[in-house]
Amino acid sequence: MEHIKSDIYIKLDAHVRVDQKQVRLKDMASIYCNDEELMQRVKNVPVFSFQETDGEKEVISILYVYEAIYRFLGSDLEIHSTGSSDCLVDLISGKRPSGLWSHIQGVLVSLVTFFGAAFSIMTYNEDAGVEDLFDTMYEMFLGLDSGNGVLEVTYSVGIALGILVFFNHFEKKGRRNPTAMEIQMDKYEEDMVDAYVKSSDRRGKSLDVED
Repeated sequence: MEHIKSDIYIKLDAHVRVDQKQVRLKDMASIYCNDEELMQRVKNVPVFSFQETDGEKEVISILYVYEAIYRFLGSDLEIHSTGSSDCLVDLISGKRPSGLWSHIQGVLVSLVTFFGAAFSIMTYNEDAGVEDLFDTMYEMFLGLDSGNGVLEVTYSVGIALGILVFFNHFEKKGRRNPTAMEIQMDKYEEDMVDAYVKSSDRRGKSLDVED
């Protein structure tokens, strides 16, 4: 009976986080093969193991993954890559901060964000002369030298509502789109991963077939 060569499709992730030192292919990629048994064997191929002398980050090339698969399963395989050409693997420390410390960090970040935003708004209002603008509007429309605080209150409420609408807090969870902050964070992560991969390549620290 003629042996049919199995096709293996690998979609390598650009950035993954693992909590074990032994990194297997299933930890850093999505794998598909029409042979279920072979697919499970490919998923469990050991690719890399963090050592004590290594850091907590490692860049692994798709070619290094090919080499690992051929080394453990033989060369009679047809592999197709549909994902990233390099994967940044982050080793997450087993020690996690206590619940109390996590809450303290959350409170500190919230306070810094709140007072920082408040200071930014106040400096903008001062530079733009918003107080003088309100006095002018009171005089033009009401004939008063100073108002009763209606414009100030509506201005403050409008800023809060604008922030909530801008960050999509009124959308249903099932239909929720990414917020502007989430989009910027994703872009930052992509740039960070790309910069780290290029830096590792320049320093010769990434795992490739030449290593």
